[in-house]
Amino acid sequence: MTSQEIAIRIARYSNVKRAKVSAIAFSHSGEIIASAHNRRVCGIPGIWTEHAEEVIIYKLNKLKAFNRFKNITILVIRVNARGITMSKPCKKCQTLLKQYPISVLYSGWDGQIH
Repeated sequence: MTSQEIAIRIARYSNVKRAKVSAIAFSHSGEIIASAHNRRVCGIPGIWTEHAEEVIIYKLNKLKAFNRFKNITILVIRVNARGITMSKPCKKCQTLLKQYPISVLYSGWDGQIH
């Protein structure tokens, strides 16, 4: 199974109907370190969804992955009814991701990884 296939499968677990997004963190050797998907949250004023990028960073910090692995890459995929589509992280997530020593790949409008 390819990384894209894994990401699509994880995205389908999302409870967000409009856009299902997943993030997978890989080590330099290709080992999957952690995975996450976006999700609707209730009970937190002003917050309607947790983005997959936020959840994956939380998981990587919890695993102390930044101390254990070098060259972590995060793949972000967005899936809708027609297939893979643009998943470039929003400004908030871009700011978050820039704080960590990682590379970020995401799907474009054409479904290709950038």
